[in-house]
Amino acid sequence: MGAIAGAVHCDGRDMTEGLLSSIVRAAVPRGFDGVSHWRDGPAGLIRFAHATTPEAVGELQPFVSANSGAVMVFDGRLDNRGDLLRQLGAHGDQLATAPDGEIALALFDRRGDNYVTALVGDFVIAVWQPRDRRLLLVRSPYGWRPIVWTFDGTTFGFATEPRSLVVGMGMERKLNEAAIGEFLSARFVSQTETFWQGLNRLPQGAALALEKGRVREWHWHVGPFEDVSRMSDADHVARFQELFDQALIAVTRSATPLSSQLSGGLDSSSVVCRATQLHRAGRIDRQIGAITARFPGEPHDETEWSSAVEAHLGITAKVVGSHPFDPDAARQWCADTLQLPLRPNVLDTMAEVCIRQQADGERVLLTGEGGDDWLAGSLAYWPDLVRSGRWATLVKAGFQHFPGAPAHVSARRILYHGVGPLVRKSQRERLLRPHLDFATAAPPWLNPDWARRIGLSDRWYADALPLDLPGMAQKQRYGVFALARRHVNVEPAMAYAASFGIEHRHPFHDQRLASFLMGASGSMLNRFGQKKYLLRQAMKGVLPEKVRTRQSKATFVAHTVDAISELLRQRPADQLLCAQLGWVDGPKIGEMHAAFQHWRDAGSTGVVPDQPWGPVWFTLAMDMWLENAFKI
Repeated sequence: MGAIAGAVHCDGRDMTEGLLSSIVRAAVPRGFDGVSHWRDGPAGLIRFAHATTPEAVGELQPFVSANSGAVMVFDGRLDNRGDLLRQLGAHGDQLATAPDGEIALALFDRRGDNYVTALVGDFVIAVWQPRDRRLLLVRSPYGWRPIVWTFDGTTFGFATEPRSLVVGMGMERKLNEAAIGEFLSARFVSQTETFWQGLNRLPQGAALALEKGRVREWHWHVGPFEDVSRMSDADHVARFQELFDQALIAVTRSATPLSSQLSGGLDSSSVVCRATQLHRAGRIDRQIGAITARFPGEPHDETEWSSAVEAHLGITAKVVGSHPFDPDAARQWCADTLQLPLRPNVLDTMAEVCIRQQADGERVLLTGEGGDDWLAGSLAYWPDLVRSGRWATLVKAGFQHFPGAPAHVSARRILYHGVGPLVRKSQRERLLRPHLDFATAAPPWLNPDWARRIGLSDRWYADALPLDLPGMAQKQRYGVFALARRHVNVEPAMAYAASFGIEHRHPFHDQRLASFLMGASGSMLNRFGQKKYLLRQAMKGVLPEKVRTRQSKATFVAHTVDAISELLRQRPADQLLCAQLGWVDGPKIGEMHAAFQHWRDAGSTGVVPDQPWGPVWFTLAMDMWLENAFKI
């Protein structure tokens, strides 16, 4: 995964080599194929190159239009190249082997700002229009490639990584306590803010224009999403299979050999098994390697399941082991990148995979990310059935969802889940925003006075989708696109993988597949109380039955307990910076971890404690970030 950056002066000055060089020097290493930069008049653009598609090998950025003079830097991948080339007609024929960015620039010349609505893929793009002295930034709907920006009224800067701007542009270092409060509360909702005052994030599926010294943002990814909920079961399965194949073919376009993560779970196993079948059928031009992490003797070891996939396909996966959490390395990561430290459970499965892929000369890893988001299903479509008068469909779905329950119990549950959200605001809030907890004004581990001072409760309730959608099901499902906490959960992991030259690709998050699932029948996602019903039906004959019918899921807790215990040994909870600053209740944080330590001391057997624990890590992560990144 490469990166982009740039700056524009809005006060009449020409861009200088000095400012661009400062941004380049400050940037975290991201892109192993060199750095190029361009400047003309008030603007400068930077590209940190890292070719992961065949067409990107040897490309020279920025791309400059001979027609409009527009200048573009492009980081990402287009998954619908064929469609776009056809839209460009004769010009498209000339671009058949061109880098993706050249195709995007040709579309921009033809369509202007709306060109982005034709693009399918994973991208962040900057376009400078010298004739209008206008900068345009766009970001794909999922936001796997981040972009942050700052503007002091005279100079606008943007970059993939925060360090490029905070250090490279010499930003004044001020904390955004309100955003930090969201993070510590485990209810992060801000689409645009970061932990730094003055450093903003462009939301996923959004665009930004800088023109005449003013910044304007808008959300370009607005649907509509076709309602296909009345399709038959068989048509649902056939359509899913078609789109999943299309997604797999798209994400396997790679300049190097590539592998797919294989945990043994339903999602990653579906990627490995179906991609292998497509290769053997001649529809994918290479065998996709499988790479699996194994943890002998630990409760989260999934060797039983990943081995079943190997035997089913007749392949041998590359095996890696655990990567121990090193507190000093985590602190150094914060200092070097200004990112949060990686969660221990993420590091556990990611670090050795990255090391192995880099050693093997690979630059792409496929994942099963997105299966839980899109295919687990919920009951959010039941109120839609009530509003549309489809009572017979609701009753059928209800009795399917609660098999074996007495009729009067099923009827009561149908009314509660179908009618309740239409008449009770609190129930509707829980349905549409399940990632938030509105039971209390502030979580008990936060200082309530601080929570009030930063307006935390108001921020939670101000959280809203960036567009209006018909029905509760689509509103809830769109939350997958607009999930703000992806910024804090995923961006450090993506940056870590990029530091090894590895780009993660997620076929379940393909835009075309997601658009179909936005309008799919809820009963096809969750039926008979079984999550991922549609995926299980579609993978008949693809997956080994042992995996296809698997109901269990590994919980990566044990090594996280060990990491947290070591961090608390080095700095007790009441001495953490968040406690010293009066933000959190240090002793309460210690108490929250104690139950998990007891579980670990008892041999990691039995049920994992069912109580809040994430905030313990969030507090420790913020402690490391404050001390080593912010330098408090």
